[in-house]
Amino acid sequence: MNFEDKQFAVVGLGRFGLAVCQELVDSGAQVLAVDVDEELVKMAANIATQAIVANCTHEETVKELKLNEYDMVMVSIGENVNASMLATLVIKDSGAKSVWVKANDKAHIRILQKIGADHIIMPERDMGARVARKMLDKRVLEFQELGSGLAMTEIVIGSRWMGSQIGQLPFSQDKEIMILGFKRGAQITPTPASDIQLEIGDLLIVVGPQKELTKRLKAL
Repeated sequence: MNFEDKQFAVVGLGRFGLAVCQELVDSGAQVLAVDVDEELVKMAANIATQAIVANCTHEETVKELKLNEYDMVMVSIGENVNASMLATLVIKDSGAKSVWVKANDKAHIRILQKIGADHIIMPERDMGARVARKMLDKRVLEFQELGSGLAMTEIVIGSRWMGSQIGQLPFSQDKEIMILGFKRGAQITPTPASDIQLEIGDLLIVVGPQKELTKRLKAL
């Protein structure tokens, strides 16, 4: 996917914020990095398109930065929960298109939901959940939550289904689950035919209700 025409702003440049900046830049996006700490901004200047010392809990500052013109704003302020909430509120009120926020705990999440954050993440919890899923089932690489209970994941075919066809998999006839793609080696086939014969190591990209996916994958 081409991100060269996308603009992102990251407010809060701790380890998480800097990692987000790095990933966005590596994907080709334009990134504005913002923090009140001059030393952190200096570090971000080596990564981001632009790095600025600024306090985004102030309305005038947010207006000057024109954060409402960015495709997405990530508020990743760390331990200062009050600053995180105030910055989120001010940025939302400025008309920002989409505001993602890093939360510290459930209480923080509840307040951010009331403020109107578009997407809330808890990195430690989310990473823990992904690791647990991989520990429970090595065939599933990762769930990517899409909202409204939907998720996308990649499934690695094991020896049990070697020689079977895609249409014989336990979820292939489920109307709620869609197979988006099939990968063998470097070759990717979108919306693959049901008569493709499976080999060990083949990869399927599927999407559907996360609860239904979890239940169906147990049958693999």
